[in-house]
Amino acid sequence: MARFRFRLDASLQIAQQFLESAQRKYALEMKRWQACLLAFEAQKGRYYEAQESQRDAGRYRPEELRICQVFALEQRRRLDQCEAIRKEQELVMDNARRCLLEAHREVEKYERLKEKQAAAFRVLELQKEQKILDETGQVLHWLGRISTVDKCVINGRANL
Repeated sequence: MARFRFRLDASLQIAQQFLESAQRKYALEMKRWQACLLAFEAQKGRYYEAQESQRDAGRYRPEELRICQVFALEQRRRLDQCEAIRKEQELVMDNARRCLLEAHREVEKYERLKEKQAAAFRVLELQKEQKILDETGQVLHWLGRISTVDKCVINGRANL
């Protein structure tokens, strides 16, 4: 029996390599996004602490109020910066996710095509095998019939 050979195997392998690369890139971007999220949360905590310090200074230490206001504004600026970086990283991560999905679809497309062609190949091979079996049976039938004719001729009977 002949072996099935997928003619687009090289394309399938390239698509699989691209998928692996997209998976690695997505994982990396996801880690970066998580790091941005952690940094944002930490900065938010520092900002809330600075606000609390500013409120306390306004109530109990008016001479430190200006320093606390400047510190709270700086923490707010950093929080806004972290927010912008986090949003930017979300866009990068979404782009990596889209690339990953596209690569996954491409691999699935080649795998479905390969399976479809393999199934068609198996059907053709089975049909060839069935044809050979049918021809062999027919030949054996005729050989058996000829053998019967030979026996009849030898025994003196010419009619079948």
